Amino acid sequence: MKKAVVLSVIAGFVASAMSVSASANDAEGAFLGAGFGGNNYSELGDVGTADKSSTPAAHVFGGYTFNEYIGAEAGYNWLGNGRVDGERFKAHGANISLLPRYPLTEDLSLLGELGAMRWDATNEGTDVSDFGVSPIFGIGLAYRVSDPVDLQVRYRHIDGVGDAKTGESDSESLGLDVVYYPTRSSTPAPVVTPAPEPAPAPAPQPVEETKNFTLTSDVLFDFNKSTLKPAGVTALSQLYNQIQTLEMDDKNIVVYGYTDRIGSDGYNLKLSQDRAKTVSDFLTTKGLSATRITAVGRGEADPVSPASCNAIKAKKDLIVCLAPDRRVNIEVKGTKKVTVK
Repeated sequence: MKKAVVLSVIAGFVASAMSVSASANDAEGAFLGAGFGGNNYSELGDVGTADKSSTPAAHVFGGYTFNEYIGAEAGYNWLGNGRVDGERFKAHGANISLLPRYPLTEDLSLLGELGAMRWDATNEGTDVSDFGVSPIFGIGLAYRVSDPVDLQVRYRHIDGVGDAKTGESDSESLGLDVVYYPTRSSTPAPVVTPAPEPAPAPAPQPVEETKNFTLTSDVLFDFNKSTLKPAGVTALSQLYNQIQTLEMDDKNIVVYGYTDRIGSDGYNLKLSQDRAKTVSDFLTTKGLSATRITAVGRGEADPVSPASCNAIKAKKDLIVCLAPDRRVNIEVKGTKKVTVK
């Protein structure tokens, strides 16, 4: 009965996570971790006289969190030494698992696990060893201590460790994990300070207003490319949210693409146009009207890099120095009613 309940909870958790993962955009990247706790060979009494069924256990693991709702991991697990009829019963193995998760607060998430373990078990009483594969079900909580570090409490059920040769027992473990995310960051997006509210007036008049945003192309695109990187998708999603909060009517947007001076004029003009088009297409898919957004390529015009770049000969160093020239400027124009005094 316990196995059926755990399986139904995890299956429902996986379905819920998969249904929302398409809209999630908080990819957190690769992780490494280690954990320590206790394991109980819950059916060791069926093998013989269980002198010791509870034992320390540990595991190490690594994986990838695709977004805040789903991830995957692989790991090595030491399930510890039990004792049957006065002799050791021990097991260890490698697992691969799907890790659904559901945020409860900004820092606390509910965890699930659904996977399989390839175990090796030894019963020293019968001097027999064997191996096999068994399903894993798990549930727990993860707390975000800092950007790179989580603490996790996890319960895991391995359905059958050992076989007819060695004797078989389920494994029930509870442990504390430390998880390290080397690339995870929660740096807040830049926020546009809203214009002050106009003083009340009997006859407010529409006045044109302009807001400008600049994004470095090295965040949005790989060098010499016009396809968005994952970091570019995140940055443009944040920009879209800022544009939506602007208190303007009849917004019209012009996206200007710029390159550095490396390469021919014609190539750079086309690359800047392609990049501007990629940004405008993305903002359109997010909900901005295609009739109110224009993409303009400016090539290597209006450089902003320092004059010291002119003395650099090595191409790799020059690319770094000219990074400020590779940018996308977004100009937003609209009308806002203000009091005319």
